[in-house]
Amino acid sequence: MNKDVINFAGNPIYVSRGNEIASTKELDHLRNINKIFIENNKTLKLSESSHIFKDKQLKNIEQILLNNFNDYKKDVLQINDSFYICNSWCTLQTKGGSHHNHVHPNAIFSAVYYAKAEKSVLIFYLDRSKLQENFHFSYEIKNYNIYNSCSWSVEVNAGDVIIFPGHLRHQSPVCEIDERIIVSSSFFVKGKLGDQNTYNDIYLNG
Repeated sequence: MNKDVINFAGNPIYVSRGNEIASTKELDHLRNINKIFIENNKTLKLSESSHIFKDKQLKNIEQILLNNFNDYKKDVLQINDSFYICNSWCTLQTKGGSHHNHVHPNAIFSAVYYAKAEKSVLIFYLDRSKLQENFHFSYEIKNYNIYNSCSWSVEVNAGDVIIFPGHLRHQSPVCEIDERIIVSSSFFVKGKLGDQNTYNDIYLNG
């Protein structure tokens, strides 16, 4: 697998390529569970369940996301805390469809697996660039980079995994192929945080 980290204004965006591509049976199952049209948008469907990893047909995809998240936690974030998948869902976009700009509430981190995609992108957004955090000036940009940009695009294909902080605004642009199928999950921390010696210990049950 090919792994990379994009430090977008201090937000660690993890990109993993070369993961196992979804099988025909997995794709058929994902198509069947996507039944809800979002906001009367006939080109974007959402799974009925927000816990699709309860389906035994998706255990392999769940494991792909878990393996990548563990790498993200240990090698990128360099933390030992425990996390669990609190939500899992799927979206299906047909040609011409897109997924609006949004965030994932109640999630510390979010992970996305591209079950079916081809030369697509995931776009991340900031209200201000890193350069504008303290003084919101409108600079004349010579070349866009992670310091002076308010948005950043990551190219994705089938089998790719992207993990990012759940508060980071993102969007899937117009789908150029017949369908784009995305499996997503949210992660939350569990167990003990802090230390009683510094009077800040807390216990969270997952």
